[in-house]
Amino acid sequence: MFSKMVILIPVYNPRERIINYVKKLKEKNYDVIVINDGSDENYHAVFERMVYDCKIINYPHFKGKGYALKKGCQYVKEHLKDKKGILILENEYDLKLVDQMSQSINEDASKFYFVHHQGKKILSQLFSLIYNQKFINVDSELFGFSISYLDEMLEVDENCYEVQALIDQVQNQHDIEEIKVKKLSQEAFHQKNKTSQIIYVIFLHLIRFVSSSIISSIIDVLLAWILLDVLKIWMTSDFWRIALASLIARVISTIVNYVVNKKYVFKGKTNNRQTAIRFLILTVIITILSTLFVYVASIFNIMSEKLPGNGIECVIVPRKTDGEKAISASTVRQAIKDNDMNTLKKLVPESTLRYFESEEAKDVIARIRNEENVIHY
Repeated sequence: MFSKMVILIPVYNPRERIINYVKKLKEKNYDVIVINDGSDENYHAVFERMVYDCKIINYPHFKGKGYALKKGCQYVKEHLKDKKGILILENEYDLKLVDQMSQSINEDASKFYFVHHQGKKILSQLFSLIYNQKFINVDSELFGFSISYLDEMLEVDENCYEVQALIDQVQNQHDIEEIKVKKLSQEAFHQKNKTSQIIYVIFLHLIRFVSSSIISSIIDVLLAWILLDVLKIWMTSDFWRIALASLIARVISTIVNYVVNKKYVFKGKTNNRQTAIRFLILTVIITILSTLFVYVASIFNIMSEKLPGNGIECVIVPRKTDGEKAISASTVRQAIKDNDMNTLKKLVPESTLRYFESEEAKDVIARIRNEENVIHY
């Protein structure tokens, strides 16, 4: 069974203890690939002692752990596609745990398996807040997956590769099994991801998504207002002019939003058909609501433009205020309920005050005073 598993080990300036560990993995029939991420010349002797127990991929300069892992994945794709699964191993974990993960992948190839020890709570909480899935840690030194997911893993961003991989699988709604272990005391085979880098990666996807939404919103608003003026040439109905302008602007901004999200936010990982259908439904709903909103909001401007053109004087009466605060109907009703005529005089125009002092208003005033609550906001 283990002969069907590939183990990728990214290495930078390794200690000699890796030699015996790789030898033990080889004895269990694992295909071990060690990626030398531009280690210093002082460490070349360590790699020379491993050449008979593993495949070593070398390149001259340090390029980072993510680059090394993708280099290893590319080698598997080109030379070991007949294998069953891949384990990414960055520390000297108990071989029983490694065997357990191999067996799990062999039995259920649909899952991703991440080994986590208790990490910084703030990182787990941030991850849970943004991606709605909780783990005890978001960085992993041992995780595995079926060979069928190899192409997906080659698309993962190099920066904090392990964290990016976890985010991608959550966003792709893959089944993830978290295996909880105690933290190892020994140093990892490669440099650890910095906390600042992890926080940046966690927020990066959110920033991309928000940015794409802002861009599409700006396009939507600008196009709508430009089209409102342009369509005046051919259309006399204000409602249909607004509806058509909103529809065209919404469709174009939605296409932009879809393309940006597809290419830069989710990087082509989502289901094309399902995503397109969701965007289409969302476009229809938002277009209807947007059309109604824009139409109602534009009635004021339309009346102020057209009434004077037809010989009708249009006087815009500003809403009365009490200091800087606009006076609401609820405030007026409360003054009537409290029989506070002095306050009422300050709140309403003179014509309204005369009405409330007349006989005609007695029934209205009685109903207001009989109400338990007259604040309706």
